[in-house]
Amino acid sequence: MWLFYSLPLLLWLQHIREDRMEIALIVSLVVLAFLGLINSSYLAYKRKTEQPLVCPINHNCNVVIESKWSKVFYIKNDTLGVMYYAVLFILGLFLFSNIYTNLIINGLLLINTLAFLFSVFLLYVQKYKLKSYCFYCLISALITSLVFLNTLILYDWTFLV
Repeated sequence: MWLFYSLPLLLWLQHIREDRMEIALIVSLVVLAFLGLINSSYLAYKRKTEQPLVCPINHNCNVVIESKWSKVFYIKNDTLGVMYYAVLFILGLFLFSNIYTNLIINGLLLINTLAFLFSVFLLYVQKYKLKSYCFYCLISALITSLVFLNTLILYDWTFLV
């Protein structure tokens, strides 16, 4: 019986995007953006409430998030992360509508390339300048890298297929 009621929804979803690979890439983009949003929001919450971070990899996360490298143009990196992942999440949802798909994918490619390069820079800072790691920053760098790869594949899939 539930199949009967969900059939219009399933047909509508199939009508929006015929290609399963592209749907899988968009879904993974949205899921990764949501996970990054949770991670960055947690860091922002801990900073706002002035609670120390507990680092599961036996490093001092507070050294990293309180360093001079923890902000860009007076904006904290955790706040930038929340904004970045929120924009990714919203743009990922817009990709399902099949409106301005090429424009959105080009925008995602630009945003994610800059975010990936920024993450690589911050990893360099953690390793060579601070000589300490933040577990949550590493998770964010991993998510950003996966989103970047996802966007590259989505870009190729959209424009080459």
